[in-house]
Amino acid sequence: MGDQRISKLAEPILGRYRSLLGGRLFERMRNVLWAGLISLALYGIWFLQPADQMFWLIQSRIAERSPSGDIVFIGSDEVLNDPRSPQRRFELAEALDELDRKGVGKVYLDMTFAESDDPEADKRLARAIADLGPRITLVDRKVYGATVDGAIRATSSAIAGAARRVVSDQTDRDFTGLAWELHYSYVVDGKPIPSAASSMAGVGGSSDAVFSVDYGIPPSRIPALPIAALSDKAAFAPTDRVEVTGKTVVIGHSGQVSGNQQIIPGLANAPASFVDIYGAETLKSGHTRTLSGLPIVLIFSTLLMAASFLSKTRKRRWLFYTCITAFAPALLVAAAQIGLRVELSYGAAVLIIYAIFRSRVRWKRRLEMVNLETGLPKIRALEARLVRDSIASGHIVIAKIQNYERVLKTLRSEDKGSYVLKLVDRLRAADPNLAVYNEGHHLGWHVATEETEAVVEHLEGLRAIFAAPVQVGGFSVDVGITFGIASIDGDPPARMAAAIAAAEDTSEAVNPIAIAETGSQTDLLWDISLRARIDEAMEAGEIYCVYQPKIDLGTDSIVGVEALARWHDPARGFISPMHFIQQCEKAGRMEHLTRYVLQSACSAGQLLHFRGHTISMSVNISATLLGDMRIVGLVRNVLQATRFAPQSLTLEITETARISDHSVAASILEELKGIGVRISMDDFGIGAASFEAFYELPFDEIKIDRLFVSNIGKDPKALAIVSSIAAMGRDARITVVAEGLENPQDIPLLENAGCQQVQGFAFSRPLSLSNLLEYQSLSIERPAANMV
Repeated sequence: MGDQRISKLAEPILGRYRSLLGGRLFERMRNVLWAGLISLALYGIWFLQPADQMFWLIQSRIAERSPSGDIVFIGSDEVLNDPRSPQRRFELAEALDELDRKGVGKVYLDMTFAESDDPEADKRLARAIADLGPRITLVDRKVYGATVDGAIRATSSAIAGAARRVVSDQTDRDFTGLAWELHYSYVVDGKPIPSAASSMAGVGGSSDAVFSVDYGIPPSRIPALPIAALSDKAAFAPTDRVEVTGKTVVIGHSGQVSGNQQIIPGLANAPASFVDIYGAETLKSGHTRTLSGLPIVLIFSTLLMAASFLSKTRKRRWLFYTCITAFAPALLVAAAQIGLRVELSYGAAVLIIYAIFRSRVRWKRRLEMVNLETGLPKIRALEARLVRDSIASGHIVIAKIQNYERVLKTLRSEDKGSYVLKLVDRLRAADPNLAVYNEGHHLGWHVATEETEAVVEHLEGLRAIFAAPVQVGGFSVDVGITFGIASIDGDPPARMAAAIAAAEDTSEAVNPIAIAETGSQTDLLWDISLRARIDEAMEAGEIYCVYQPKIDLGTDSIVGVEALARWHDPARGFISPMHFIQQCEKAGRMEHLTRYVLQSACSAGQLLHFRGHTISMSVNISATLLGDMRIVGLVRNVLQATRFAPQSLTLEITETARISDHSVAASILEELKGIGVRISMDDFGIGAASFEAFYELPFDEIKIDRLFVSNIGKDPKALAIVSSIAAMGRDARITVVAEGLENPQDIPLLENAGCQQVQGFAFSRPLSLSNLLEYQSLSIERPAANMV
């Protein structure tokens, strides 16, 4: 039960710190890392490009910028370049002549012309183009099915003459038909040709380079005129006119011409020329930058990392998450205002993937927090609730269901959950809304009451309710239930462990309601790590031996000393021997501690003999070691190593009631006696197995327990017990030692009772080896009877 108690004590405390320091935080960091890596993988394959294009569309509608005004579009609702309608070429030629007369800066003829059946119409158009000279540029079209180096739809050389040429790309569109990127130039027949957009803006660049198109200008703000306005001046009022003098004019078909429609943000049937105009305006404004997915992923991953590190509470963490989520649209709006395109979908992917991971973790945690048989939340959920809600007062109550495993073995599987739920119903007799938590044979809940006495009184009433059996699966099942209570004292996890430990210490007959001792969390953590510290303490010399003399009453001389282990920790001070020896037994380190003490004691004994003090040395041996012959080898090796005389060594067997097999123990003790050492029975008179062990095991000495020795002067029964034990030892021809002598006035009583040797504070407290040597140098004077 002790190991189980410590285990249960340790699990909630260490589990919490592992989860907070090594688990929860790193779990969130790991989720952020995976979210970032997955988003980067999506970025690598452009998986979220359609989503980014939707974000860019939103940015375009937000921006509301104004154009430079340097570029004017002149559109025609009629097809001007149809070879079957050569008369339209005369109209276009007149429009070009009018632009020439108005002092146009540059003209981009954004349509291609093949030779028609009317040579005069072709010559007229060619003459108009030639008259504009270097101010006119013909736009060739890269159309679907054409490659960069392949045939591009171009104006006939007979019509174009020596006019400069540029290329407009009509192929690079997204799934919605929008063109988000344009090239600076193209390679045609092995020669670099500028793109229409870069030429209009007067910006050069390689054919490999692309730039982003900013659609932040509303289509209605692009200066535009119908081509008829150049030939029929009376048809348009002055307010309808757009100045073309010194401007760059783009002549193209309007969106009314079939096959010439282009989708742009805010206009579904815009002229195809608008794409190049927007490209040119973008280059002029310098709004060509794009914040790509890679830095976006890093930004949002870093923000989530910071939220994990800086937020210690769930409330603060959610505040961080809200701010990060709000940062995404804020970034989108801010970037739109400064003309920066943002691949925000990958930042959104980081947030969404991280949210999915966290949701999965929370789902698994909720699932782990529920007892599947009963549907009740587990005890650890109670701890989480107390921490989450910052509950720092009241009491934690843990109910232990007695004989739980035995009952479960008897019940059918479908009745096991019903059994626990019926117990919970009884717990809720006074409060139907009581939140009860279940894990194994424990039921737990929080009580807001501050007074411990009131909680105990309530639990005593509950125990009366549980006196009656419960009906499960047609059978009556007796119920045994006990309670452990711990005041929260501002530290729910530590006090939860204390309440569980208190519940484990309860029993129906003796202690049905146990109140946990108060103690700091640091104390609890130090205590459960005590076993690991023991080896370090022995290596550092923090565990050492002191020696208490044994006095022969007949000669008033020291006939022996008992080696007692002590531990002085630099941080905690003196540790109780009973406490750390118990921990050694639980950790399986008793043999190691015994070797250490035996080595120290025999070395000290050898030094005493060398100084001329031939006395015996007694060392305690736990009865738990008398189940394995290894103790014989241990003693023999220490004696050989220290060269201490075996006849001067006495092994005192402690807690003989814990000997599981007397026959095995007897054979081990006989082997030890064969080495030459003497065997003593410690604490004789207490424990149910004392007389049985005395009879069956080969003892040379018995030590009367201090319980009787310290009371012989005031209790006749104690004196009678001491006298009977001394007589028994005398008749059995073994030495009798009375330990725990504190009052000098009791010495005559012990002499009269027949005790041969005594040990206790009346003569000497345990001494260090150096003090013992000084003590040995003095003659022993019997303490006066009036000493206290």
